[in-house]
Amino acid sequence: MPFRNAAAVLALAGLTTLLACGAPPLNAPSTTQARTAWGDPDLQGVWRYEGAIPLERPAQFGGRASLSEQEVAERERVEREQAAKRLAGQEGAAVGRRSVAESPIRGNEYNSFWQDHGRPRQISNRTSLIVDPPDGQIPYTPDASKAEARAASRYGVGPFESYLDPDTGERCLTDGVTGMMWQGPNGGHNRIVQSPGFVTILHEEYRDRRIIPVDRAADAERGLQPARQHGSIRQWFGDAVGRWEGDTLVVDTTNFIDRTNYEWASVWTRPSESLHLVERFKRVDAATIEYTITVDDPTTFTRPWTAVIPISKLSDDTQIYEYACHEGNYAMPNLLRGGRTDAARTSSR
Repeated sequence: MPFRNAAAVLALAGLTTLLACGAPPLNAPSTTQARTAWGDPDLQGVWRYEGAIPLERPAQFGGRASLSEQEVAERERVEREQAAKRLAGQEGAAVGRRSVAESPIRGNEYNSFWQDHGRPRQISNRTSLIVDPPDGQIPYTPDASKAEARAASRYGVGPFESYLDPDTGERCLTDGVTGMMWQGPNGGHNRIVQSPGFVTILHEEYRDRRIIPVDRAADAERGLQPARQHGSIRQWFGDAVGRWEGDTLVVDTTNFIDRTNYEWASVWTRPSESLHLVERFKRVDAATIEYTITVDDPTTFTRPWTAVIPISKLSDDTQIYEYACHEGNYAMPNLLRGGRTDAARTSSR
């Protein structure tokens, strides 16, 4: 869980120097692409997804990719009401969360105290973040579908016979690079920092870091440097190589370590050695990045799929603080103790 302590401010090597380049003010003209001191498009700042669009299209919308004006207006009204209740500390079914009496574990890991959504989330007319396939669904292989159903049934409830049984998030490792840029309200901040030839992304949750070598746009246009190549070392977050296509940053990532034998809260975030991610960061105005991710992994999916996510810029004084993951620090012994207690109770019957 994130622990908001103003004294635990980010200390990342070289960050102070890099931040001198700064992100543009929020009132910068949207018609002009801000530039770094060395001429690359400026993506710097703290960003997060603050929308209410689900990843997959809910069944009730069928083949509809968008909502009507009336449906959008109704969603905005409901979101305003729920945001007011969250600010007032109200929980339960009224804000889409079951009461503790109804579900002591599943769905009640975080209440409003631990979350950042005080203001209403942004409402869109889109019915899913996934834009391809056209049905808005993740194209799982049959085996991956079974694994996803198993992950959903086990999440937060065990059985926990070993420290390997909880998923990677519960073990305070990571939730995977696929969803890193737009995870939810408990730790979803991402600070983007640029320097000549590199883009660094620091994700608040789990303190995940990505340092991405990038072909400098101006040099590439002049043919002054060869395109960067992937290395040969496999990593949890893969080997990322960036390039500029006009004002869009394209990040191509391969060489993941196979972690399909691990437990994952969401199977679509787990990497295999065949995973290939292509991300596109396009700053559409001073306050928004259009973030597009294409996921290609024949181990898990029958075809590549693409999602488009609007990422919002937070105020210039936004800080990223320590993410104190108490599940891994304190809860693991209790999870295993509870598992053994359940086993003993069952065997004594």
